[in-house]
Amino acid sequence: MIKNERLDQIMAILKEEKYSSINHLAETLYVAPVTIRRDLKKLEQDGLVSTCYGGVSIVSHTNRDVPLAIRENFNDDIKIRLARKAAALITSGSTVFLDASSSASHIADFLTPEQNVTVITNGIRALTILSRNHIRAYGTGGKLVDNSLAFTGAIALRTISGMHADFMFFSSQGLTLDGMITDFSESETQLRQAMLHHAARRYFLCDSSKIGKTFLFQVCNARDLDDVFCDQPLLFQKPGGEP
Repeated sequence: MIKNERLDQIMAILKEEKYSSINHLAETLYVAPVTIRRDLKKLEQDGLVSTCYGGVSIVSHTNRDVPLAIRENFNDDIKIRLARKAAALITSGSTVFLDASSSASHIADFLTPEQNVTVITNGIRALTILSRNHIRAYGTGGKLVDNSLAFTGAIALRTISGMHADFMFFSSQGLTLDGMITDFSESETQLRQAMLHHAARRYFLCDSSKIGKTFLFQVCNARDLDDVFCDQPLLFQKPGGEP
């Protein structure tokens, strides 16, 4: 199979499956993984795919169907640095909302029992880390979203509506140049908005790959938050284009 044909085959697989591992592509196309990596580098340079550790997705799907197991490895070093900075804000005895994003779940890695904090989250990954670290935690319950390992829906919303937090940390899929935070998931957007409404201080974690991307559902505007943690400086423009 010549290179151009192989690139077309890769794109065809990704259009059908939405995401894939490098090993799966190599086995399907009967080539070595190193060959697939070279092909993916070319496709990524052309803006057609987005790669992360061990996996790849087609850009037109904007990672909406990529499982958390793959998404949490994308820009993972950046997310960990941002989570460490965010966790440093949490004071002893505080109550904290964490959404189910891979970025926010890393905050759980930096909490200790000595801080005597209480965490409320709709994320299974965060609950697993909190349990391992012996941190007091409440899960929202609700309908489980398979790919994001997030609880959503009426049950989760009722749980959040009956609670108040000192801090809320969350992430999302897009941040426009004028500061609008957006996402592709209606149910997760609704839960984030409920957390925002019931939290005293609110913080957004955003790696720079999300800047300039826009999705259907508006979460909030970054200007209304206490701070945004990002790996590059942000200067939000007004709707007319001026900073």
